[in-house]
Amino acid sequence: MLTSCLSVTHLFQRGVETYPVELANGEMYVNRDTIKGRDLMFATILELLSEVPVTTIIDYLGVFIGVVAGTIYAIDRKMDTFGAASLGMVTGFGGGVVRDVLLQDQGMFFTQHPMVVLMGIIISMALSKGRKHLSYFYDKLFYLDAFCMAWYVLAGASKCWYAGSGAVISIILGSVTAVGGGACRDICTGEIPRIFLPGKFYGISSLVGAVFYVVPMSLGVPNNVSSVLCVGSGFLLTVLSEHFNWQSHGESAKTELL
Repeated sequence: MLTSCLSVTHLFQRGVETYPVELANGEMYVNRDTIKGRDLMFATILELLSEVPVTTIIDYLGVFIGVVAGTIYAIDRKMDTFGAASLGMVTGFGGGVVRDVLLQDQGMFFTQHPMVVLMGIIISMALSKGRKHLSYFYDKLFYLDAFCMAWYVLAGASKCWYAGSGAVISIILGSVTAVGGGACRDICTGEIPRIFLPGKFYGISSLVGAVFYVVPMSLGVPNNVSSVLCVGSGFLLTVLSEHFNWQSHGESAKTELL
């Protein structure tokens, strides 16, 4: 649960007054007699979020980022609205579906949250309709894809960790979740998945990000700190590999088909 992962006290300040909202033992305590207006609304939202598992919130954000990245990827390749929406959904849900199939006993996020699927379709179609205003983001697609990958490392590793799968499986499935959506997207566009090609770090970055989540969690580091380390390390390594031209290497010539 979010409350079990964030053992902190939130303070809302208004002038010299301070309004404590405590997250402890799975419950939220709000002094509603002293909180008014926006502070009360914000506290109510936090109360609602306290009932949602942190892994689910991470998945929500991951789907949104993936749908946006996949849709812009499709628009950049001149796909129509249906094609862009389809590729956005494949990118947004692909990695999570692969993770949930391998995890087996935690249910399928894709089928358990139909409203997220609907929102993903709406977002993707809206982006496709407004494609003329997205030209600025085409050159930034690499960074969006890198952040999407890093966030999905967190989505995969955190769900496996809290499911009790252990450190090794959490690292592996964190990496699989991160590259799964992009691999499905590449297959749908007739390209060899980036994960299988030599070049700039991608799969390596996902493994590093997963390690930077699981190891701190194993040492008792708070979840929010481990999450920042995970996303930050995965994203930063991918960007640095692009900037400094760090590459993994493979055979220079293709093997001839028999």
